[in-house]
Parts: sequence; structure tokens; C-alpha cells
Amino acid sequence: MKYLVIRAIIPIINQTMSKHRFNRREFLTLGAGALAASAWPNWLRAAEPAAAAPPKLRIANIGVGGMGMVDLRGVSGENIVALCDVDATRARAAFNLFPDAARYRDYRQMFNEMADQIDAVVISTPDHTHFPAAMRALEAGKHIYVQKPLTHTIGEARLLREAARKAGVVTQMGNQGHANEGTRYVREWIEAGAIGTVREIHAWTNRPIWPQGVDWPAEKTVPATLDWNLWLGTAPWDEYRERSVPFDWRGYSRYGCGALGDMGCHLLDAAFWTLNLRGNCRVTPTTEGATEVSGPKGATVVYEFPARGDLPPVKLHWYEGSHFKHVPRPPELEADKELSPGGSAYYRGDKGVLFVNGSYSDSPRLIPETAMKEFKRPEKTIPRIRGGAYREWLDACKGLGPAPGSNIVDHSAEMTELCLIGQLAMQLNKPIDWDAANARCVGLPEADALIYPEYRIF
Repeated sequence: MKYLVIRAIIPIINQTMSKHRFNRREFLTLGAGALAASAWPNWLRAAEPAAAAPPKLRIANIGVGGMGMVDLRGVSGENIVALCDVDATRARAAFNLFPDAARYRDYRQMFNEMADQIDAVVISTPDHTHFPAAMRALEAGKHIYVQKPLTHTIGEARLLREAARKAGVVTQMGNQGHANEGTRYVREWIEAGAIGTVREIHAWTNRPIWPQGVDWPAEKTVPATLDWNLWLGTAPWDEYRERSVPFDWRGYSRYGCGALGDMGCHLLDAAFWTLNLRGNCRVTPTTEGATEVSGPKGATVVYEFPARGDLPPVKLHWYEGSHFKHVPRPPELEADKELSPGGSAYYRGDKGVLFVNGSYSDSPRLIPETAMKEFKRPEKTIPRIRGGAYREWLDACKGLGPAPGSNIVDHSAEMTELCLIGQLAMQLNKPIDWDAANARCVGLPEADALIYPEYRIF
């Protein structure tokens, strides 16, 4: 019975909204966005076509402003056949860069009209639309690349994982750091015993860098180029709010997953992968300044995992926003080094500490520096990714490589669930005992509505 509400969305996302297609001439007078290749880090660059590759993939992008433009650039070496965005202003640079691509406001109409002309879909919308758009793509049998967090709720993550398994297509979540070499070093070094048995992990971010701990902002007139009904999608109806689009939505639980959903899929990915952070756990939140509609200004979330097979119990500490001040400085860190407030992590074992600088498991090292100099690096046992996360997905879609590491079935659905359990504890603002087998908070039936939400017909 618990999936009945979620399953109700499937016929909803199949509805056609034929009035929501863009006129190709509508944007001819708009200036093209200037994107200098030299300004982008390697993992954001367009994936170069592989030598002697099969024909280019026909790709549709849903959400093409902001991070959507980054993802569009990442797959721009392929054949971009359709662009879909509810906001003409946000989409204009993408529309001008790909003038021959069909233009849509409503992804449902796009699939109804062009499904036989699309091989793969990139979904880069706000969090609350990831699931319905991804489900529609899977129903059409398309490969999908979905921005992080994979879904807005735990129930959605579980249903999407099962749908991806049945569809048998290539899937990937946009936590690009999973393809990095640094992430592989973390796992290889810990598994080789570089710091002994890991009992404790600390990770932090400066997010939220958008308003949180606030009430609803003032109602405003909907911008002429934004289809507000389509932006809301399956979320409950509400009037357009000042600054909620294009960025501040992340802080409102109705649409976004807050700081933990935004950055946890990066900062906690290596820990999840290396230490198998799945299954039952106890999660204790300490929040500062949350409201009924918005996440906290700062928070600490402590996950306590029991033994998992051969792995011993471990505690994962997450700090966000103003709670950066609570991150314990490891005494092993050199006196002239500071903890970066932007986001980092460290792993404490019974024989040492592994420090990871940056949000994508960049440049891991043992601390202090003397430990790193004495460290004999183990053999590389995990295959490296040629060309980064986008190339990994594209190659897999073409049959040129294995399934991406952050695919939905084996990795990213449960990785997202790890983040969303902590987000759920913050929303409830109380400790939870997570029953993984049944996807519920023990003794807290009020959590069910957050795990298995209702959906609006739009």
C-alpha cells in the first residue's frame, strides 16, 4: 500500500499539455550566451567524441538554465535534438546555442511528440521535478542522466531505482566527483588499511548559500516568460514567490532538499561507497533556525551505523551552514593549515587520519604531512574513468563501456537515500531510528507523508 500514492504520479506525467511548446522564432533576437572553454574545469568540459565511435546519441535536455547549461555543455558533443525549460529567460542561451533543437516547455509533450527521435535524456530541473521527469523518460525506454540529489523524497528514490532496474537502460546521477581519481584513492587507501579501521567521519559544507530559516517570501506577479504551473509540477499549488526561481527554491522543503541534499551527494559519496553506509541507522539532528517551510540556517546531523558485514560500527557527522563552527579540528592537521568552510571531509581510523580537501574528494592525503611522506601508496585496484562523468555515461549509452559508477540501481538511489534520511530527521527535528527494510521511521508515523508524498495534477 505504501507506494500507491507515489504510483499515482505515473498517469499524471503522461498527460499532454500541447499549449506549452516554444515557437522557434520566439528567441531569434536573444543574444547567445558566451561560454569560453578555458573557463570551465575539466569535468565540466564537453565530452569529446570517442575515436571510431558509433553515431552520436540523440539527446534531450530537460532544464537548461544554471546547472542545466553545465550539463548541456557536458553532452554537447552529441546530437542535441530537444531542449525543454519552463522559463524562456533562463533557457535563451541554450536555445541560441542549439538553434536546430526542438523547444518545449512541457517535457510530457516532448516525449509524446519526439520519443522515437530521442536516445537519452539529461534532467537538470529543481529537485521536486527529478522524479516525475525521470520516470517519464524510463517509461519511454531512454537512458537518463539526472542531477543530484536523484529525487526529492526517499519513496521516490526507491521507486525510481526499481523502474531503472526494469527498464534496463544506462543511468547516472550528476555527482560528478564519483568519477574522479580522488574518490578512488579514498576507497583504495582505506581498504588497504592506510588509517586502520575507520570509526568516525566528519564532513561539512558552507551551504546553505541561499535563504533558509525563513518564512515564505512575498507573493509576486509571475514573470511573463515563466510557466509557473509547469515549474510547480507535482508540488502543491502556491502563488509565485519572490526570488523562489531560479535559485532560492533549494531552501524550501516543498521544492528542494536543502544543503544536505545539495552537497551531501558530493561530500558523502566516497564515505558511502567505501564504508557501505546502507541499512538501519540512528540519525540525530541538531538544527538552528528552521521554520515550517524552510530548512535550518545551520545544522549538525549524526548518523550511527551498526556493524555492516565485516565493517564495524561507524559514526558519520555532517555539518552545514552556521554549524561549521562545530567541526572538530583534527589535531593531526598542520598548524598552518585551516579547515576550508566551503566543504571538505576527514576520516578517522585507529591508525591515522585521511583528509579530503574540497567537495569532490579532491586531493586526499594522510595528515600530518609526515604521515603522507612515509605512506606507500597501494596498487590502484579500481578502474579509472577516461574523460570524466559525462564521458562515462555517454560511452555506456553507446555500449563502449560498463555501467557508470553512480548508476541508479547499484549506487546513486541509495546514496541519495543516505542524504535524504538526514534531511528527513531535520524536517522532523527529532532523532529517528531508520528501518531500511520498510523505509520508515520507527515509531514516527508522521514521517510517512514526507517519505511517500501526495502529488498535484498539473
